[in-house]
Amino acid sequence: MLTYLFRKILSFAILFIFLIFLILLLQKSREGSAAIILGGQRSNAAEIQQLENLAGENLSGFAHFKSILIAMLHLDFGKSISGQPVPGAVFEAAQKTIALALFAGIFSLLYGVVPGVYGHYKTRFRKKLQNLNYFILATPIFIIGLLAMWIFSLFLKWFSPGGVDSAFWFVLPGLALGLKSGAQLYLFTDEFMAHELKKQYITTAIAYGYGRWKIISVYALKSMALPLLSFWLLELGSYLAGAAIVEMIFSIPGIGSLLLKALMRYDINLLIGVLVFVSVMIFIITLLHEFIDKIYAGYTGKTNEN
Repeated sequence: MLTYLFRKILSFAILFIFLIFLILLLQKSREGSAAIILGGQRSNAAEIQQLENLAGENLSGFAHFKSILIAMLHLDFGKSISGQPVPGAVFEAAQKTIALALFAGIFSLLYGVVPGVYGHYKTRFRKKLQNLNYFILATPIFIIGLLAMWIFSLFLKWFSPGGVDSAFWFVLPGLALGLKSGAQLYLFTDEFMAHELKKQYITTAIAYGYGRWKIISVYALKSMALPLLSFWLLELGSYLAGAAIVEMIFSIPGIGSLLLKALMRYDINLLIGVLVFVSVMIFIITLLHEFIDKIYAGYTGKTNEN
């Protein structure tokens, strides 16, 4: 177990160092100075010099790369171009993104599992539910976000159209973020249940006179729990990494918005700080996913191909 964990951490560290190298390579290869662009024409030489120091533009590529690695070994992520400490900026944004991701994850789990199971209990609704979820998957997420804002905020006036000032600010963006993943979870649940209900032990349970609801809820759903949790964890990781569009639509100062801000301002320190947070979270979720997959493989004698 320790050897497996060490290999995972080592591969993660190598990939992360490569990403930092790639970011610096792209920074050094671009034309112009980020400090001059950010400072504007009214900035004096001292202000431009300060911005260049924060952006690392006064260092060569290798020296900048080396300084970043040494600073990270000391857990020193420096300051962003705006002068704010990078850990503080990332932590503040991460709170919003984690809250949004958790709500979206819970919603997607309920949306995917409940209709997926019910569609096999009341089979006349199954085809309609499948068509609805195929339609949701084909709809871009920004369309879903704008429709949710128009219906629940502008028309029904139930929620605030954006920002984080209201108590339930996460509901609308969470619905928009979790709906597509919920549709994927529904199709996963539907396909798994269809495959599970054809197995021999289900036929035996029917022969013993068990009701359809008991067979689905007790036997088939129990068999689906581990692979469903494994699939859901991967979706949860995608919320943490890919919520930028939803955060921009609903004006949420989360990790996605912070990442776009760092890219537009050529803020290397802030970009690396965001990259560290997202990478660590995805690394932890991936470990949990593989751990659950190993449990499922030991339970069934095969890998979780779903």
